[in-house]
Amino acid sequence: MATIRKIERQSGVVYKAIITQRGIAIKSKTFTRKGDAQTWVKRIESDHEMMEALGSRGAGLRFADLVDEYMRQWQGKDAVNQARRAQYWQNCLGDYKLVDISADMIRQRLKAFEAGKVLRGDGAGKTKAINRDRSPSTVNRYRTVLSAIFRYAIFEGYVVTNPVARVAARKVNNQINRFLDEGERVRLLAACQKSDWDKLHLLVLMALTSGMRKAEVLNLRWSDIDFDNNLARLATSKNGEPRWCPLPDFVVDQLRPLRQVGVSLIFASENKPERPFEFKKHWDKALREAGIENFRFHDLRHSAASLLAMAGASLCEVGEVLGHKSTQTTKRYAHLSTEHKSKLVERVMTAAIRQK
Repeated sequence: MATIRKIERQSGVVYKAIITQRGIAIKSKTFTRKGDAQTWVKRIESDHEMMEALGSRGAGLRFADLVDEYMRQWQGKDAVNQARRAQYWQNCLGDYKLVDISADMIRQRLKAFEAGKVLRGDGAGKTKAINRDRSPSTVNRYRTVLSAIFRYAIFEGYVVTNPVARVAARKVNNQINRFLDEGERVRLLAACQKSDWDKLHLLVLMALTSGMRKAEVLNLRWSDIDFDNNLARLATSKNGEPRWCPLPDFVVDQLRPLRQVGVSLIFASENKPERPFEFKKHWDKALREAGIENFRFHDLRHSAASLLAMAGASLCEVGEVLGHKSTQTTKRYAHLSTEHKSKLVERVMTAAIRQK
């Protein structure tokens, strides 16, 4: 039900449209023309989803307050990045009420974010823009956090729909992978051995030989290492399931002299032992000294997969080592496995047939 009140002000007459449910005002807006007020009322009342949302108990909740509540209960991994992404949305939408945040509004904010430049750490609590465009994956991660906040709001009964669900994710080309060739691999490991941080070589070696993700290897604790069976236990991996990751003998041999009793992080920060060491500047320096360009730490995982595939491991075996939940993810390495088999057939058959 709606009413339109005529209000006389010094500046002139205005019309206030008020929409009510069960005698309670749930939304209002003021117009200078009565016809505009009537049109607005008809549009809102004809939108059944909007009317249902307006009647929910969280309709008047500010988005900024929702983000604060969501982050207080959040217990996932990668807290630093989660907080930064939630803060971005709080800055963009904080003053809006939940019911006023639409899919179109979110779509426009994502476009603006995508058009911006990548921000990089520049000292404690500071960031600076660098000359690099934001990738579709980065945009999708921010979209995912916003969607999670609205899913929490639905769970709590604040709203009935998730506007992010009507905003398409960016298409990501996961088929483009960067691998280290043999020369790059040798140069990078040599540069890491000379690093000012004495654990950089071990960190890179573990990532390269196990295929663990950066967050997985950085969050390893001494209690996660099974020295008798050369295994690292990942309590929670990206796909949400624990798994055991095999480690080569020579990697475990480098871990043994550093071994500690307890649950402390293997790659702990010196100032904040419960946080992983921030190694970015050491990593960047090693890449420069090794003369390696266009290479991310995550590409060590791709390099591990490429080594396995080219050594004859099946795609199923590669997926098991990397902890892929879907075989579709592992198929990006199919061409490497095929190339290896082609060379194998060429070498064996040529030797066997031509010698006769």
